[in-house]
Amino acid sequence: MRLLHKNRTLKAKVRVMLVFAVISALTLGCTDGVSEDQSKNVINAAEHGLSPYASGEDNSRILQALIDEASLDGKSVYIPEGSYQFAANGTQTIGAHCIKMRSGVSIVGDGENTVLMPTGYTSYGLDMFYFNDYLDTGSAVYLENCRFENFVIDALNTSCETYTSAGKGFMFNLFRNCHFKNITVKNTDATGFGVDCPIDSSVFGCSAIGCGKAAGVDSMGASGFGIGFGYSSEENIVISDCVSSDNKKFGFFFEHQGRFDGEKYSAEDFDGFTVKNCFSDGDLFGFGGINALCVDYSDCVSQNAKRFGFFFENSFSCQVNRGESTNAKEACFAVDGADNMPESKKKIRFFECVGKACPIGVLIHDKGPDISAPILENCTFADVTLEYDVSEK
Repeated sequence: MRLLHKNRTLKAKVRVMLVFAVISALTLGCTDGVSEDQSKNVINAAEHGLSPYASGEDNSRILQALIDEASLDGKSVYIPEGSYQFAANGTQTIGAHCIKMRSGVSIVGDGENTVLMPTGYTSYGLDMFYFNDYLDTGSAVYLENCRFENFVIDALNTSCETYTSAGKGFMFNLFRNCHFKNITVKNTDATGFGVDCPIDSSVFGCSAIGCGKAAGVDSMGASGFGIGFGYSSEENIVISDCVSSDNKKFGFFFEHQGRFDGEKYSAEDFDGFTVKNCFSDGDLFGFGGINALCVDYSDCVSQNAKRFGFFFENSFSCQVNRGESTNAKEACFAVDGADNMPESKKKIRFFECVGKACPIGVLIHDKGPDISAPILENCTFADVTLEYDVSEK
């Protein structure tokens, strides 16, 4: 059994290296082999004035105009290699944004050589790409049929007076059939990929590094990949072969938005949320959720978590299959608020998981008289001081 888990760990690490290899391969010659008909559906942003030498204000104005134009015909906007500054180009209920996305538009770059740099000091945070009509106008409009591929968002040169949930690489709420592939988001003030209420969408081969830089460890959000949900029972997303590292809070997490607004976000049954073959290194929590449900983490690896490798708070109907947590500072796996879950709800389930080199294998907070402890099936632990502990905060 231990040999099997060692092999599984090696395979997980190989998968991570393959993700980066695939990203590099896909960035080479990404405009080669494009037919004349296909090229008519692509707008080259450099040919319309977008430039590494232009100001952030000019680049934001130019790219916004191109996206507005592309949305009329469902075109793609291609951004060649280069480092481009962007500045605040609009405001929202909370924060500011460089670009407001439109449905039917794809943004495609030259991989790691295309770097988009939101820049500037704002009151509440600066998002690179934004869409949230539900918050701004009360109209439940979806962002639909968008694709984002092969570029980097680096928000190192942003800062804010007050931390809020704004200041993301992507800040979307209510979106359908949108797909992210080979995108790196790093150094954002808030969450890197902060995309809420997805339907039929996916995230593949993406990375979130050093996100949440303006937050404290007790702040909300401030994670690598943060998926809110709760508006519609149709919601679902697949996140696969992604990497998070050194983010202020979670690497990957899900959160029911009803905890903030129970009237707008009241759905409780969902198509399901899947995270598979993903890797976390050095996040506060590797994987998990707050008020999460219907989340399935499979074949995910957390290492060097500053607190817990996998952590669920006030969550139910979630499972971790073949998860591995190594060298977490406090516990490999943790569940908080389990005694608040009604008996009708399904427990958190850990199946064939491995915990190694942690003080505690499984930690349960807030013990109650009828605590609904998580289900552990065929899990193994090595080099842990205490395999199972129930304690108060």
